[in-house]
Amino acid sequence: MNIDQIIGKMMGDGSIGDEKSALESWKKEAQENIKALEDMRKISALSDTLKDYQDFNEEDAWSAFENTLSQSNTQEETVKTDIPVISLNDNKESKKSIFSLKNLSRIAAVAVIVMGALFVFNSGKSDLGFEGQEYASTLESQLDVNLVDGTSVILDGGTRMRSKDERTVSMKGRAFFDVARDESQQFKINLPVGEITVLGTEFTVVADDKHTEIFVAEGSVAYKFQGATYTLVAGEFIQVVDRNVEKLQMRDDNYSSWKNKRLLFNDNTMSEVVEALSRHFGKVVELNDAKLFKNCNVKATFDNYSLEDILNEFSTTHGLKYEIRGNGYLVSSSDC
Repeated sequence: MNIDQIIGKMMGDGSIGDEKSALESWKKEAQENIKALEDMRKISALSDTLKDYQDFNEEDAWSAFENTLSQSNTQEETVKTDIPVISLNDNKESKKSIFSLKNLSRIAAVAVIVMGALFVFNSGKSDLGFEGQEYASTLESQLDVNLVDGTSVILDGGTRMRSKDERTVSMKGRAFFDVARDESQQFKINLPVGEITVLGTEFTVVADDKHTEIFVAEGSVAYKFQGATYTLVAGEFIQVVDRNVEKLQMRDDNYSSWKNKRLLFNDNTMSEVVEALSRHFGKVVELNDAKLFKNCNVKATFDNYSLEDILNEFSTTHGLKYEIRGNGYLVSSSDC
């Protein structure tokens, strides 16, 4: 009886006899037999259900398995399970043998290794050998990324990006892309809501599970969402809130100010100022009553200022008063 027949009996409703010693010998040759086990019909059948899975983490899988194995070995000290077994010779009488949990755990370990190999194999076929990379900026700082195709990306604080192949990434957070032009292959960005495709251009993306913004600084961008495609050219802006799409002209000269930490106001209204501050710092800044500030314009430049430093400056120059409300700021009055 070959080894897959033995394992089939052990994992099924059959019984175990002399197979146990054969299995023990086989396990010692695990390295050589892992490939053989991959060819087994039962494990091979599993690959069809796993072929689209892209996030297998071998280290996490082994950690989880080791915890289970540790618990099983502890139980083994006090628990033994009687399992009916069948002799290798079907003409012989059936016997009973004591089979420990540890042996079953070792078989499971081999299965984990094989499933990991299947994940890697399937992933390799889809990525054509490309090794994906993950990038993440801290909350306090930006991260400059240079991709293998020549594209450069600036990730704002708290942003995550993952490259899937040389011209495909996924991201969540805020980032500026300067995409290297390639007429033969589009560059794709998978977002929590929608997808961006370009040949080569410069643009800013803000994306999370409920909200998306795209502002094009140069060239053009195609945004695909819910079966529709929206084309944006330089100066145009699109936002998606609660799955509702709105295409606008960008009126905020400071929209990309987060890249160089510089805010420039040139006779802007206070309403425009608080909107720019909200985008720049990623916090809610709002006026208690916009009518009170209709004659309040701002001319000022702020290089690498904190939000509270700017509001305190306005308190001095415009008599502005504000209070902290949760994660935001409410501006209540001024001397304008």
